[in-house]
Amino acid sequence: MVYCGELKNNGILYHTFYDRNTKALRFYLNGEEVENDYLFNTYNHPKNCLRGYGRLTTLILSIGIMTSAFVATAIQNDVISLEDIKEPFSNEITVNDENYVYLSGEELYEEMVNRNPDLTEYLEMSRDVIVKYGEYMNQEELLSTIGDLELIPTSTREEISSGLALAFYSKDENKIYYDENINMDHLLKTCLYHEFLHYYSQSGLYDYDIYSSGYIGYAVNEGMTEMLNCELNDEEMFTYHKEAAYVGAICEIVGPEVLEEAYFSNDVDYLIDKLAEYSSEDDALALIKNIDIAKDSYESFVFYDNDDDYDNFFSANNYAWDILADMYEYKYGRDINEDSLMMAYKSATTLKNYSDFDFTEFGDGFLVDVVVNKHYFVKPDNDVIIVDFSYRDETGLRPRSVNINESDRLITNGSVRKK
Repeated sequence: MVYCGELKNNGILYHTFYDRNTKALRFYLNGEEVENDYLFNTYNHPKNCLRGYGRLTTLILSIGIMTSAFVATAIQNDVISLEDIKEPFSNEITVNDENYVYLSGEELYEEMVNRNPDLTEYLEMSRDVIVKYGEYMNQEELLSTIGDLELIPTSTREEISSGLALAFYSKDENKIYYDENINMDHLLKTCLYHEFLHYYSQSGLYDYDIYSSGYIGYAVNEGMTEMLNCELNDEEMFTYHKEAAYVGAICEIVGPEVLEEAYFSNDVDYLIDKLAEYSSEDDALALIKNIDIAKDSYESFVFYDNDDDYDNFFSANNYAWDILADMYEYKYGRDINEDSLMMAYKSATTLKNYSDFDFTEFGDGFLVDVVVNKHYFVKPDNDVIIVDFSYRDETGLRPRSVNINESDRLITNGSVRKK
């Protein structure tokens, strides 16, 4: 168990612990566990309970209930004894004879600069990320690695991700590689900002340890990273348009706050748990996995002309959208096809005209790209959502933008309105 802090309820002060086996909050009074159904059911409610984020745990309780709480490091040994509790309680705890102090985002930023002043320029570039999301980050891991983090320019694209990227963060090596031939300052900043987000999130929604079937969350992790990158920099989305569309659709189901917490806590399990509230755990896991399969299959088809993988992409993408449709109907009580925004997201992931965009002026041709520009994490009020798409016909590439008004994106006549 992990000690989490004090809780005052009805004038009685309890010590709270997180039980990692049952994933529940437990309560102690005068050194004895309290068997109290009211406490257990109230404070283990999804909106009030202790949420486990891998190495970090955060006690989230209603305002006015908690007298003191802090983020403690999840430890390998089974129990932190009540004898370890020191009064008055602060944000410091002794774990295995080592002191760990949980820092605010501002304090975390200052400490990271102090530990690697050579990276001051790049840390300053992304300071807002650390300050805003530092409470979710694995602070111990960041503080233990920032001093050795290196930016490595490369002379050949083959040195970074087999030539398919301009930059790449290697968690195992604790290095960010980037193409030294990038000669536009804003493009270099965009690429490095993206990779620093991977570093801060260690690596976000991507988990390749806990599932025997291999990695999970690679696609939504890249989509989330690029969405944050563009919103925080007020830039157009440079890449990962399909992956970002999946993330946007998921935001409409669970809300952006869930994505933010899961991403910066490196806890795809938390995202799966929240998605499962609108379906089942199996479906939530299948959604994330099939988004991964769709990404891998599409890239194999595009880059290596593997026709069989197009069928794999088509099947996996359809399965993912079937699950999203069920979740959407469970949450909103209506058909997902009535929502022009969700259909724009589906168009972006499939390159099919599900949003019924009007292409009559173009003649025969096909979609080659769809970008849905809706902000979820910075300035999230979107009265008008801009959808950029590129359409290729016999004359070449034909770019166009359409608007979806947030106020009338729901179509109740069973068809999607043309924009």
